[in-house]
Amino acid sequence: MTPMAVALILVPQPFLSLHPSQGVSLGDTVTLRCHLPRMDAWVQLWHNGTLRFKKEKDKEQDAAEFSFAVTNLEDAGTYQCRYQVSEPLRTSKKSDPVELVLTEPTGAKRWSYVNLLVVVVKVCSALLALSSGLYFYFNGCSLWKRRNESAGVSPEMPESVQFQGFPTNSEDLTYAEMPAAIPCPQPPTYPTAPQSPVIYTTVSTDLPR
Repeated sequence: MTPMAVALILVPQPFLSLHPSQGVSLGDTVTLRCHLPRMDAWVQLWHNGTLRFKKEKDKEQDAAEFSFAVTNLEDAGTYQCRYQVSEPLRTSKKSDPVELVLTEPTGAKRWSYVNLLVVVVKVCSALLALSSGLYFYFNGCSLWKRRNESAGVSPEMPESVQFQGFPTNSEDLTYAEMPAAIPCPQPPTYPTAPQSPVIYTTVSTDLPR
């Protein structure tokens, strides 16, 4: 038997416990306690065969605690601990493994889907309202432009315009007829051609007797 094997036999094997031992979800904090004899020692915590944490314990304590938050799925798996003393230099065997299993509450997945659905509905509603507003805005501008073109209204109105309303008995437009008045440009005036002078005379039709 080798000296290392003898040293491993002489040092008691530690015991590892997990708190909480079940019902652990993402975001929870777990604590692993490595129980060993009261002595000065360096305690190691192994995860899936890889050293993850290491801390020093004094002789007044009978356990070394390792606490951490479970932040991802890779935190699940098998944990073991072992310790090492310096006088004389000895290293214990690894403890029996404990399994950290992540569970998800029954309603958590359902609520996550509901929250996602609510967010999607809100975003779609906002986009629909925005697109509807833009549609009515541009459609109204197009209708207003076509209306002006059909009415023959140019962007720049002439300075002199006259209003033509429906015929009434009065010479002026009444208040009710003003909305019906249609602005129309005043027809251009052309200079009239000069007329030849006309001479008038009196012709007698009485014959001499």
